[in-house]
Amino acid sequence: MSELNEILEALDLESYLDHMGVEYRTRPGSSGRQLNIKTCPSCGDNNWKVYANESTGLGNCFKGGCQLGTFNKYKFIRALLGDAAHREVIAHIKESASAMGWRARRKAAAVDWSGSVELPTSIELPDIDGNNLEYLESRGVTGDLARFFNLRYCHTGGHKMEVDGAVYRQDYSGRVIIPIFDLEGNLKTFQGRDITGAKEPKYLFPPGLSASGRYLYNGHNAWQSSHIVVGEGVFDVIAIHAALQEDPALRNVAAVGTFGMHLSVGLEGDTQIDAFASLKAANLRTVTIMWDSEPAALRSAIKAADKLRGIGLTVNIAILPKGKDPNEVSGAVVRKQFLGAVNPSDAAGAKSLLRAIMF
Repeated sequence: MSELNEILEALDLESYLDHMGVEYRTRPGSSGRQLNIKTCPSCGDNNWKVYANESTGLGNCFKGGCQLGTFNKYKFIRALLGDAAHREVIAHIKESASAMGWRARRKAAAVDWSGSVELPTSIELPDIDGNNLEYLESRGVTGDLARFFNLRYCHTGGHKMEVDGAVYRQDYSGRVIIPIFDLEGNLKTFQGRDITGAKEPKYLFPPGLSASGRYLYNGHNAWQSSHIVVGEGVFDVIAIHAALQEDPALRNVAAVGTFGMHLSVGLEGDTQIDAFASLKAANLRTVTIMWDSEPAALRSAIKAADKLRGIGLTVNIAILPKGKDPNEVSGAVVRKQFLGAVNPSDAAGAKSLLRAIMF
């Protein structure tokens, strides 16, 4: 029901009427622009007795005795379909909305926890009662986002590893555990982010496991995407993903992270460049880099763009407000800068980047 409500809220009634070939005209009204529909789908009167608010979809048939009466979008569509069964109406609404650009929210790809990497003792987020960490909520990471990114919380626990005969034990108590997967969804390593504000370093990395920089964070959720946005850190990726999901037209764009303002190369078959090449072989065509907009970051983005163009991808660079990361601006700003990203290989794009770097 929550998805249906979201679709109906996003569904533009005027576009839907055009899509279905329903004859209507527009009229001003006290509560906003009105759609005046010629034929009532319920009583069949064709004397322009049906009015609906353009923005809300709420309306009335003013033909006396009409069963449609006061209606919302769902009730009107169901009447238009001849009072079809509920499941048929839902299927029709989804199909129509998809044809007009609506996309369902992304569902997380399956992951494999069964490998040799053992996480510190921790609980899934949100927990079985739906509770999330206040720390995450304060950063805009809802329970749904925590679940999508497989975030966990270690209240008390550690991680033990043997490296070159020496045994290491790291304390991960009071940290969010951030699992990191390869493109196939296999757990390869993890990070621990302190939420107490009292521990250094803020991020803890387990010794003996693969470096995070070998992988694209959230890359396993990018296989079906022809367009990917590249953030730097974990919370940047989460913020970008959340911003894209807020706009149904952008839900086919995936967000991945590089764990720094560079792309790893040199380890044949196990680098970020190799990961991008694999995604390109599947479906990827365009990459937008969205690191912060400090001069050094933009210069790094230009270098990364050169590497990605070298494997045949189209690359744009999003210029955020000066000194801001994606997780420090609103979702609306993330989407605006994504849509306004510039191509560093053309004259206008190069000029925009030079202006941002210099000023």
